[in-house]
Amino acid sequence: MQGLEEFIWRSTSKWSELVPLADTIIQRWNTVTSFVVTLDKREHIWTVRHSSVAAPFLVLAEDSLRGSVPRIGNPMAFLLLVGMAISRPGCVEISFSNGQRIDPTKFEVKDMTTLLPHATHPAHRKLAELATQASEPPAQPVSA
Repeated sequence: MQGLEEFIWRSTSKWSELVPLADTIIQRWNTVTSFVVTLDKREHIWTVRHSSVAAPFLVLAEDSLRGSVPRIGNPMAFLLLVGMAISRPGCVEISFSNGQRIDPTKFEVKDMTTLLPHATHPAHRKLAELATQASEPPAQPVSA
């Protein structure tokens, strides 16, 4: 299992295109449970967290549109990234830390939640369903 403990992601789109896309998915997720989004337009940093915790599970910063998310632990970051990649194919590239690429378009909801050992709550399955059904938002870049 070496190299399969975390996922590496890299955006191929601009921050101003990713933020509305992520917001659209989070709005859908808010129909299941409450998330808090913070947008710092001056610093160009977007964060999202579940309302029950203080720490964000994903940060999109204009000067660093890449990162890693754990496979074991909070599954929401991976589910959000997959939703973004499905909603706008090619906007985010995802791979295991060993370099093995992941094609989100080939995932069934069951596959996603099985891949994530801590995606055991029924809400995780619902979030995965909503993420894969998310449609692309209207093209409205975030103004600085």
